[in-house]
Amino acid sequence: MAMFQKLEKGLKEIQYAKINRFFLISLFFISILQAQVDQRFDVFDWEIVGNNGSINSISEGYQYIFFATNGNGILRYNKFSKEFDQSLYLGQGIKSRKIKHVYFDKFTGILWSVGNEGLEFSNSREGNWNQINYDRLPLKSYNEIQDLGSSSNYLWIRGSSSYLKLDHVSGTFLGLFSYPDEEVFWGDFNYKNNLSVKNFAFEDFFVENGWLLSNQGAADQNGDFSKYVSFLETENGFGWIGLSNGYILALDNFSKTVYPISKGTEIAVPFTMSFNDKVWIAGIGNGKNSAIYSTDKKFEDERNFKDLSYSNFSYSDIYSSKALGDEIWFGSEGRVIIYNQRKDFFRTLGFDKGIPIERIDFIESLDDKVYIGSRNDLVVIDLNTKKIINSHISSLIKKNNLFIDDFKIIGNRVFLISNNKLYQFDSQEKINIEQGSNPFLNQYKPYAVFGIDNYKYFATEKGILNDRDEKIIPSSLYFNYRVSDMVIADNFLYIGTNGGMAVYDYQTNQLHNFFEFTFLKNIFDMEQINEFLVLLTSSGLVKLKTSL
Repeated sequence: MAMFQKLEKGLKEIQYAKINRFFLISLFFISILQAQVDQRFDVFDWEIVGNNGSINSISEGYQYIFFATNGNGILRYNKFSKEFDQSLYLGQGIKSRKIKHVYFDKFTGILWSVGNEGLEFSNSREGNWNQINYDRLPLKSYNEIQDLGSSSNYLWIRGSSSYLKLDHVSGTFLGLFSYPDEEVFWGDFNYKNNLSVKNFAFEDFFVENGWLLSNQGAADQNGDFSKYVSFLETENGFGWIGLSNGYILALDNFSKTVYPISKGTEIAVPFTMSFNDKVWIAGIGNGKNSAIYSTDKKFEDERNFKDLSYSNFSYSDIYSSKALGDEIWFGSEGRVIIYNQRKDFFRTLGFDKGIPIERIDFIESLDDKVYIGSRNDLVVIDLNTKKIINSHISSLIKKNNLFIDDFKIIGNRVFLISNNKLYQFDSQEKINIEQGSNPFLNQYKPYAVFGIDNYKYFATEKGILNDRDEKIIPSSLYFNYRVSDMVIADNFLYIGTNGGMAVYDYQTNQLHNFFEFTFLKNIFDMEQINEFLVLLTSSGLVKLKTSL
């Protein structure tokens, strides 16, 4: 595959063209082309699962209820299956990370979005998103937009003191009005701007899952209070309320019940991933609540474990993890949090159990030994008794005051990289002198090792080496970004970096592609799970269908 085409040459030529009506139309359609994520992919080949932040707006379409979020794109709730389908976000071509309003125009069937990067719309209501920058409208930012609506002939934007009329197919600005000159069907109600909605009565409703409702907001079963943000009453007798914590309240006017539903993770930044029969993801919290996210390997059945719901699980940012049988071990700041899947119970090991007092960046296991390390310390704990056991590697690090660049167990071998020097140990922690002093590897100063069983790759400042020959993948092929993880699958080496993902064909020894989408910046962890390549990035959990 060729690298993306950015149309830079074409744009430069257009800048010098004569400004006339034809030029304006051409410029508009060129902006549409720029809005595509990549023409080689189907709409949902890339899927992002993030933290909702808050449910800012709600709109009803033919098949879906659409929910605009602060950090997870546009959620789609299927009215017929009563389940969430894939969300619409950066992977589908949307440019905005924060979406303030979503509006489905029933006159045209077009889905509109008001986000921090512009006014965006999709004719298919899935992909092919078109973007209109706010500098092409008499608006300074999306914060000036209070609501979207449509009449039979136009799209309308309600500002703080005026109304903007737009062509309801192309989005072309047609004028500024004190009042609309046609009957407008507006979108959902916002609790900040519509005082009448605050008088909605819940006295006749039964609230499920132990939630409590007031006129200002809702409290979950743990007493965590969230404000009402948006409200929509649909044509089929249902009502929907979006909350500031990312939850949605579904109001059934027939059964008189209110039940909370959610979609996505409650992790601000996912940082680490491990899996057994389920996929376990953890990372940086939102400063208020800490969460661990789990899902099945088809990514259909998801669950968030919040610290408020469990004892021995207080707020914790998590940097490493390892699934060990029924237990999943999570490394935090100076402690290890262990979740027993069968007992649905958390326990914490801290300094009193010998855990290093610094951030736990490494959790690895070999036989019944669990290796737990920070950058300056390493301890080994018995998996069953949870007690520290003697370790030659731990003693070596402490006696020599070694800094740990990387620590991995691959197959039955232990790999330690310290100060850009590689050490290899067998399962009995006996050092392999031949590998430990390998001049070819050490002259390149490795800083990380990746692989499975017989496939091992070493990341260095000059490129990537393997343990089978002396060939090197030059770092220039991935623009000298720092390598954070690698996955070997289908004869390809997927290389995650802080600037994007490189795909290298290690049979032909050629770069297959380099993806530098905005949602692939800062890749922290990667795994191949069934047909998905799963990446944890600063944008959230990213899934790529590898059967392309």
